[in-house]
Parts: sequence; structure tokens; C-alpha cells
Amino acid sequence: MSKTHTPSGMPIGLTLEAGTYFRCTCGKSQNLPFCDESHGGSGRSPIAFTLKKRQKVYLCGCGLSGDQPFCDGSCGVSPAGRE
Repeated sequence: MSKTHTPSGMPIGLTLEAGTYFRCTCGKSQNLPFCDESHGGSGRSPIAFTLKKRQKVYLCGCGLSGDQPFCDGSCGVSPAGRE
């Protein structure tokens, strides 16, 4: 199991400002769920995403979403309030 998953596999709800973010996929970051460039040698790259305005987002915590880095409910847990 990768550390890209939260312990419970639940979506990670965060309110973020407009900007570009990088979701960690290697599990080595000390700033999870965001990348801190610790992935060197892991063969994995972060997933970049850009928000145009301040908003609440739900990041995938199970690794099953087809809409990475966002939760799409593939794990069976609906990200409440997701638009």
C-alpha cells in the first residue's frame, strides 16, 4: 500500500487558494498530500493540478479514482459537497 492512500482510504478534503499544486504519488513527502520533491529515484512523479479560484477540493485517498488527483467516489465514499 502506498502512502498516497490515507490510513482510512477516505477523500482528503482541503480548502485551497487559487494556484498550482503538486499531489505526491510516491509517499515519501514530509508534506503529504503535497509533493516536496522527495520522489527522486522512486520512478513516480507528482500530479499537477491548478485551481482558478479558492475552493474546497477532495483529493483521492484510495488510489482508485479515475479523476486523479481528485476523488470521484470510486472507493464507495462520496466526497460530500464536491461540485
